[in-house]
Amino acid sequence: MEHFEFLYDLLIVYAVAGLVVFAFQRMHIPPVVGLLVAGLVVGPSGLGLVGDQERVQLLAEVGVVVLLFTIGLEFSLSRLKTLGREMLAIGVPQVVLCVAVPTLATRWYLGAWGPALFTGMLVAMSSTAVVLKILIERGEVGTPHGKIAVAVLLLQDLLVMVFMLAVPLLSPEAGEAGWEGVLGQLGLGIGVVFGILIGSQFVIPPILLRVVQTRNRELFLIFIFLFCIGMATLTAWAGLSLALGAFLAGLAISESEYAHQTLAEVLPFRDTLSSLFFVSVGMLLDLQFLATHLPLVSATVVAILALKFLAVAMPSWLVGYPLRTGTLVGLSLAQIGEFSFVLANRGMEAGLLSSDDYQAFLASAVLTMALTPILIAFGPMASTGLERIPAIQHLSEKRRSRRLADEPALPTESIGDHVIIAGFGVAGRNLSRVLQGVDIPYVILEMNPDSVRRLRGQGQPIFYGDCTKAAVLEHAGLDRAKMVVVVISDPDATRRAVRMARFLNPNVYIVARVHDIEDIDELRRLGADEVIPENFVTSIELFDRVLVEYQVPRNLILDLIDRVRSDQYQILRAARPVRLDMPFSLAEGAGVESCLIPEQSPAIDQSIAELRLRSLSGATILAIRRGSTDLVNPDPEIRLRGGDVVVMFGERSQLDLAFTLLAPETDLPPPQGRHRSLS
Repeated sequence: MEHFEFLYDLLIVYAVAGLVVFAFQRMHIPPVVGLLVAGLVVGPSGLGLVGDQERVQLLAEVGVVVLLFTIGLEFSLSRLKTLGREMLAIGVPQVVLCVAVPTLATRWYLGAWGPALFTGMLVAMSSTAVVLKILIERGEVGTPHGKIAVAVLLLQDLLVMVFMLAVPLLSPEAGEAGWEGVLGQLGLGIGVVFGILIGSQFVIPPILLRVVQTRNRELFLIFIFLFCIGMATLTAWAGLSLALGAFLAGLAISESEYAHQTLAEVLPFRDTLSSLFFVSVGMLLDLQFLATHLPLVSATVVAILALKFLAVAMPSWLVGYPLRTGTLVGLSLAQIGEFSFVLANRGMEAGLLSSDDYQAFLASAVLTMALTPILIAFGPMASTGLERIPAIQHLSEKRRSRRLADEPALPTESIGDHVIIAGFGVAGRNLSRVLQGVDIPYVILEMNPDSVRRLRGQGQPIFYGDCTKAAVLEHAGLDRAKMVVVVISDPDATRRAVRMARFLNPNVYIVARVHDIEDIDELRRLGADEVIPENFVTSIELFDRVLVEYQVPRNLILDLIDRVRSDQYQILRAARPVRLDMPFSLAEGAGVESCLIPEQSPAIDQSIAELRLRSLSGATILAIRRGSTDLVNPDPEIRLRGGDVVVMFGERSQLDLAFTLLAPETDLPPPQGRHRSLS
């Protein structure tokens, strides 16, 4: 009967979670917040619908193990290398500041360095799930602030394991055990970690290869879960956390050829069980505590948002990124992350957090996550407001003038009729290569200072600068440029760049790339001569290839592409079929078939003229493939040989009749699937 009660609890949890997440999705609130609210609804502070919370939390613990396993799977050395500079220059200062400031601020209140340092560790984490989801929806992952956010989040995810490892050392019990006990426990833990990593290199791959060779999906999945849970159990036995072992197991497989398949198999379990973890966290939130300590929670939320904003924005500005980029990435990472909940649970078990402190943390963390979409949407307006502050405006202008003064002057002979490329991602690089190949002069404006230094050393005419600023565009020779091509990933910056370029030079030809079709008309109003939606360009390439394969006349395809581009893709934006003026149907008409001449064919040693294939069947021989040689428009006197492939043209009935003459023993399938229409 107890089992039925537990199933009833799970049914209630997932039903309420589904309804709340669906409602929050309509309001553009992150799903993680919805899961926390769902836990609040079903928990004792809400409606009290769940009776056996311990079992739900036990299953949620398995969700944490699977979650950390997938995090390990998604790590790779190549990914760390590409984001290494941002991780070190911005991510490390962010973590240090977010750990140090709360530690110093709470030391007097908590009365010991261990709990104070643990508080800083909780604050340092930001939400990978919430931030990446919002950035992807807004199409901003490829922007400068999107790349910085990904780098910082990646570093934080990596440090989760370090923080997990530090929890037992910070607990009051560690001091009671003495340094010998602490060092002994730490040594055992490190030994287990190294043993797992070494075994993963030399023991697991051969076993996994044997499992994969069986081509048994169930066996593969069983082994993966056995490996994950086994490593988690081993680290727990060594006095570390279950999550650390799961992370190491994922990390061990991440560089193997089985990583992608493993991730695909585990993802459904991760999403299901990790959602249960966030619900279980929400069940622990005490509404009565929140009501009675609202001033404390509100002050904590404001302090966390301010600290985390400055901890990311300031290093970004100091490294060389503009005020706008630092502001956007600072607001994006100002919340408490989901892994802080995992840490908080460990802290409660280790005695680092009291019940009241835990409740204050939960309430503050949930509120910061709920505010994240609002902060990110407010980012462009906030950066514009900061730029208007006289002191900041003065510093920005002084910094920009210093940078422009350090830039080498453009040679006068190459400055006329040039192209200004704003943004040097994949599209910008490809365009510069084409322009270089046809000797068209160009100038590149890029916001990544590291890329500018590297490419300047390679001889590229690239300059550091914000293409939305008048001084930067003037320095790039906008008054003498023939064209400006804006290929940056930030939609708001694209609009500002187009507006500024048109204001400074009414005669320059402006081309802008956008991700969202809703931006087309607005950019045209702001002054863009040509707006290229990225998805629609891909669509043109797709239907071009498909129609060519179906042998639609090439001139009709080119005419359709011209019509699509001439009216700014209005044909594709309208929700109606795109019609081609074809006086025929693709499903009917003539087609092309090829026939292999078997050794027993009566056509062997007969010439094309002697076969009289056209007069007997109506089909025409277009070519003969003999070995590696193609005989196009073959001479009528050529004699057929066994193994020749005859390519014929005709209607379906004619081609079927020709098959019976060339290969009479062939059992022809229904004609619908065999003929390739030429129409």
